[in-house]
Amino acid sequence: MKKLLLLVLFVAGIGFASNAQSDTDTLFYLSPNPVETDAVSCHVNYPQKDIRGIRIYDIIGKEVAYIDLTGKTGLLVFPIDVSALRPGIYFCNLYSSKGIIESRKIIKK
Repeated sequence: MKKLLLLVLFVAGIGFASNAQSDTDTLFYLSPNPVETDAVSCHVNYPQKDIRGIRIYDIIGKEVAYIDLTGKTGLLVFPIDVSALRPGIYFCNLYSSKGIIESRKIIKK
């Protein structure tokens, strides 16, 4: 009986945890990657209102681009112009008012 109760509580806990996660999950990806064109498509799905923007850094940490997303929520799909970037590796960080939410790598060929 005790094992059954623990199993029920465990399964219920997983259900609560998965519901809590789905409310705050962030979708952030870039395509195509590696980039061989002048633009990369950016997909952001962030349900919170505290999103600030995207900052792109080169391999030595110098900021090379900033996209302001202040006040935008939900699914956003937009191009990022990478034509001025030299071939190499770049880091693309999605920021909120609390700091970095997620980070992705861009490879420019």
